[in-house]
Parts: sequence; structure tokens; C-alpha cells
Amino acid sequence: MLNQSSIAFLKRLVACRTTSGFEQDGQRLMAAYLREADVDSAFDVHGNLHAVLNESAPTKVMLEAHCDEIGFLVSYIDDRGFLYLIANGGVTVPTVLGERVVIQGKKGPVNGVFGVRPPHLMSSAEKDRVAPTDLASVPVDIGASSKEEAERLVALGAPAVIDTGWRELAGSRVSCRGFDNRIGAFIVTEVMRRLASEPLAPLNVALHLVGSVQEELGLIGGQNASRLVRPDIGICVDVGFATDVNPEDRRKMGDVRLGGGPIIGTGPLYNPKLRSLLLEAARCEEIPTQLQVRSRASGNNAYSMRMAGGNTAVVLISVPLRYMHSPVETLDMEDVEKIIRLLCAFIGSLPAEPELTPEL
Repeated sequence: MLNQSSIAFLKRLVACRTTSGFEQDGQRLMAAYLREADVDSAFDVHGNLHAVLNESAPTKVMLEAHCDEIGFLVSYIDDRGFLYLIANGGVTVPTVLGERVVIQGKKGPVNGVFGVRPPHLMSSAEKDRVAPTDLASVPVDIGASSKEEAERLVALGAPAVIDTGWRELAGSRVSCRGFDNRIGAFIVTEVMRRLASEPLAPLNVALHLVGSVQEELGLIGGQNASRLVRPDIGICVDVGFATDVNPEDRRKMGDVRLGGGPIIGTGPLYNPKLRSLLLEAARCEEIPTQLQVRSRASGNNAYSMRMAGGNTAVVLISVPLRYMHSPVETLDMEDVEKIIRLLCAFIGSLPAEPELTPEL
């Protein structure tokens, strides 16, 4: 299982506020954690974090996870000192009412709340419509008494996130804001460290870690990083939909459960030979897997790597996640450890020049 040092790093990482376009505090933690294993990293001009092992090998593998989370941007301050926010990524608006929010202020974090009207002051019809559908109808109260006071604390365009953090549940399950996709960023960093300091055998491939930016805004960082690295193999690590809370979701996304092991993406986007090698590594390591079928390109950076990286074979490996894009995303840490073990075994088993093209 994960040791205490790894868990401590993960807790620091998820505590960072890394909404799209403002990922660097989390990535700097990743870079410092990699340096402990003598792995250097650097930013590109877009803000993607890059590191590489065995750079001269003929086959380039890009191990990618996006580092951003959904959040908000301050778009308006009214005369009374209330803030109004716009979504930065795929926010589910009804989930924010009554939540705490933390904003990147001019002199440090500024706390606020999404205001909620007391039920005593609502008509019966209003109570039936209490959940907002538009952020423009939900004022954020930071305690300011005027526009001038609010403007001394917060600038237009300042990023913000819901103020919820790590909470351990029963067994090995944990809830936290932003597991989509700081858990992926954690996994690729941990895999890179293990392969750098505890390899089972010398690597046959060049392993490029990419902690990408702005995935939630349209796969932006993944596309730019893929054009720079031009990988032969792309491994996207993200979160996937668990369907164990609402069984009717299984008709859309298959039977995927927390604690059931890594989700392996299956469908036309993913290279069948590479996926077979991944499943074989899981079998050898006795790691259970779950399949999730996608018929078209979906919202993750496996698509970016295939489309922007050139002649790139891709696979997707995902952490089962409940309540995606909410303040209480929930996962099982045993799944996380299984994915780390699987990726170390899979990458370590790749030959110097794997043959991934179809036979004639």
C-alpha cells in the first residue's frame, strides 16, 4: 500500500487550489516530489509540467494526467460588495448553493459563501425552485460592505474553488474536492518516482511525464504537450464514472464500482494491441480490472495524444470516481494503489520497439 510519505504528498496536492489556468501551485509540489527521486522537471510555455526518464530510448511513452480542477472566476462586483462568479470548467450549478468558497485575493485567500435565502422568506413556489440553475443568480458574500471594500480584496478574473477538503470515509474510501484530476496527477508522479528509484528492471522506453493544464476547458494542455513530445505511446490517467450509486447509469457506462480496480478504456479510440499489453500486465500482477466502453472520442487527453501527437497509440486508465464534478468526489485508495502498481509493471514490461500496428 501507499506509504505515509506518499499519502502526505497527496494531501498537500489536493489542498492546492488548481482551477483551470491556475495549476502551477500543485505542479510545483509535483516537481519538488520528483526531485526527491532525482528527477528534474520543467514547465513549457503553456504551463504543462514535463519530466523524462531514459530520454535516449527509441520509443517515447507519454504518461499524462491533467492537473486542473473545475472552479470559478470573479466576473462582477456589485455596489453592495457581493461577488458574482462564472464557471471555469463544467460546474454543476445546483451543487454550489450554501457552499463555502475560497477566492485568490490580492493579498492572499479570501473566504466567501454562496448565499442562500432563508426558507422562511420564500413562497411555496420559490421553495420548489430553490436550487439555482444560473450562477448569475447566486451572490457570493465575502463580508464586504461596499464595492470599494470588495475591490480592495479581490480583482476581476480572480480564480476560486469550493472550500472542501480531504475527508476519510469508511474503509479505504476518501472524499475530496478536485480528485478530478489531482488523483491522476498524483498517480503519474508516484509512478515516475518508483520507476526512477525502485525499478524492477531497466526501462526499455523513454518515459515522458506530463502534468497538463486546462483539460477542463477543452483538452488544451494535452494537445500542446503532445505536439511537443510527439509520443509513440500515450497513456492517459484520469478519473472514470463509477456506476455503483445509481444502477441505471450502468446502461450508459457499464458496471463500474469503487474497489473494483482500474478502469481500462475500450473502444475505437484506444489501440487494441496496447490495451492487450496493459491487460496482460494486470493479469500477471493479479490486479482486477474493469472495462468502460466508449464509441467516440471522449473528454480526456487520450484523444489529445492520438490527434495531436502524430503516430501515437493510446490507452486510457481511470480511477473509479463517484460524484464527479461535485465538491464531494469520492474514490477508493485501494484502486489508486492498484493503478500505480499496474502502470509500473506495464511501462517496465514494454519492449524497446513494441509493434502496435495492425497485421495485413
